[in-house]
Amino acid sequence: MELQRILAKDTRSAMEQIHTLYGSDALVVSNKKAKGKTEVIVAIEIAAEAQTMLNDLQVPRQESPIPTPTMGADFQQIMESKVFTPSVTAIEQSSVLDTTIVVKDNIQNRPQDDNKDYLKARELVDLVKLELHAMRRELKISQQIDAQSTTIDGVPHLASLKEALQSTGMPAPLRILVNDIIADNENVPSAIKTISSIFGNAINHLNVIDDMRGVHIIAGRLGIENSVMAMRLARQKAATYGANNVAVISFTDNQSDNWSQTQLFGLNSGIETYRASTPAMLMEILSQLSSYELVIIETTGLELEVNLTTFAKLIPHAKQHLVISADASEISTNRYLTNEALNWSSVMLSQLESDVFPWAVINALMASPVPVSLASSSSSVTKEATSVNGFSLTENALLNLPMSTI
Repeated sequence: MELQRILAKDTRSAMEQIHTLYGSDALVVSNKKAKGKTEVIVAIEIAAEAQTMLNDLQVPRQESPIPTPTMGADFQQIMESKVFTPSVTAIEQSSVLDTTIVVKDNIQNRPQDDNKDYLKARELVDLVKLELHAMRRELKISQQIDAQSTTIDGVPHLASLKEALQSTGMPAPLRILVNDIIADNENVPSAIKTISSIFGNAINHLNVIDDMRGVHIIAGRLGIENSVMAMRLARQKAATYGANNVAVISFTDNQSDNWSQTQLFGLNSGIETYRASTPAMLMEILSQLSSYELVIIETTGLELEVNLTTFAKLIPHAKQHLVISADASEISTNRYLTNEALNWSSVMLSQLESDVFPWAVINALMASPVPVSLASSSSSVTKEATSVNGFSLTENALLNLPMSTI
């Protein structure tokens, strides 16, 4: 892979030159204004013939029939049988021109679009299975809570606080803790102050935004949330360092929508944007940006663990931040926080609006050593992210409870 620079009077002229010189397979990694002209950086494949030869040597994928579930089959097994075909586990070897090809799983032989669809479906089914398990546990604990009588019911205001917390989706384990706290307080303001203090002390905090320098990786389940958060932070720090000292790299494949979103945000904000589809391209771009105060790498939601493991080896000094929605479930949050293979520097919250109660996220953060760093209250890239800690996160949720007494 090799990077080439094109200068033209506008984007349309630049794209015409690219198609003329390099054909339709050229990959655009940057598009920006330079000295009154449009500068486009493209990546071209310098060994296309070698790739074609390798493609011709691929072993055809073997199809396996979908098993028919029996009447007594478990629900999870039925769900899997309807969504997935079993993997091909056989290893086939073929020696052609002294080249040995080893096929370990049929996912490697799927077309690229099929791989993406498979990974998305796989993640969705796994998440549904975990959520069903959590719902059963939540129901069991809730039944135990309701079966217990407490002194809270004799104090109208405190009973109203208890009901408000339950109506806003507070997980059952947290409700057990909160019920004990409420029972030890005489009024609602005192109970809120105590809850905020206990929850706040249990959540770690990292101040990221004030001195955000070097290379930072923004990752999470949703690619668009990663893109918005990356560009939001780039805009904020460009006001401090200057737009010519801040850049955003979109680490995506050719079919991802992340790049088009990032490119549009960059053109509107005056922030330099680049795209890398391989680790080699990423390192090439980073070498060109070594003098920049801040470089932010945003990723898609697919193959997150694989990508972050690669980044940790190639860019060990980079900080990795998890972006999750404030209304995410505890299962979805823990899916990433409890993964020991992912070395998170902090958690960044998106969509922290006034009508969102992040109890599930708070519960997950209380059980995790990963600190929370900042949050945004809007999906707009122009809305700045602000520093947040466990105290402010809990207090904000408590003060927005649907209670007239607060």
